[in-house]
Amino acid sequence: MKTARIILLSPMAFFRLLFILVVSASVVFIGWIWLKMFGFSRKLQNWSMRTWGKSILFVCGIKIKRNQIPENSHFILMPNHRGYLDIFIVAALTPAAFIAKAEIKRWPFMKIGARLTNTIFVSRNELQSLIATMNKIKVSVNKGIPVALFPEGTSFKGPLTKPFKNGSFKIAADSGIPVIPMAIHFVDENDAWVDDDTFVGHFFRQMGKPVTRVTIRYGKPLTKSDYKILQQNTRAQIDTMLQENISGAG
Repeated sequence: MKTARIILLSPMAFFRLLFILVVSASVVFIGWIWLKMFGFSRKLQNWSMRTWGKSILFVCGIKIKRNQIPENSHFILMPNHRGYLDIFIVAALTPAAFIAKAEIKRWPFMKIGARLTNTIFVSRNELQSLIATMNKIKVSVNKGIPVALFPEGTSFKGPLTKPFKNGSFKIAADSGIPVIPMAIHFVDENDAWVDDDTFVGHFFRQMGKPVTRVTIRYGKPLTKSDYKILQQNTRAQIDTMLQENISGAG
């Protein structure tokens, strides 16, 4: 009853959620035909991510203010993580291959969607899976498809970042792939989806408003052979950019 009441009070959010499902299914269907006819390519991956992300940002009223990402096709993108909107933003602006938990393979559209977007799945408790992930990242980047992952490991309301996980930085340091820090700042801090809040409850509360404002900052590429220094420098850049975004918004 509570969910039904929220839906009735937020018709715009209901329309937007319905659109997300429709556009996701459409991109997967068209991409599947493309895949069958021509096979996988960077062009297919780029089209799938950008079309999906930009369509959702437009319909959901996500207004973004940003700087330009450094010119580089070989990198690992590391954004701070505020919630599900981050995924749409990265897909639209920087169509990288995501590192994702193996459990989400069971989600609707994910089996074919993962093939279209070059998603890399990892079982975090299995050493062999982590080694395979490192190799897949190298292969993806060498193909000109950058990789995106959230070093915090979970969403966090902020205002800055929470401690980063070590694994992603070991991969970046050992492979010698540059890391580009990315700061995602929601002007309305309640747009962050964190803790035990349900997706439906949060979506219908926050996506019922006409416009959601987000500020994006890309940092300078970082390369270090010592993963701890790389981790520290990446977090420092993101926190500095977030602080600047907060000051600018104020």
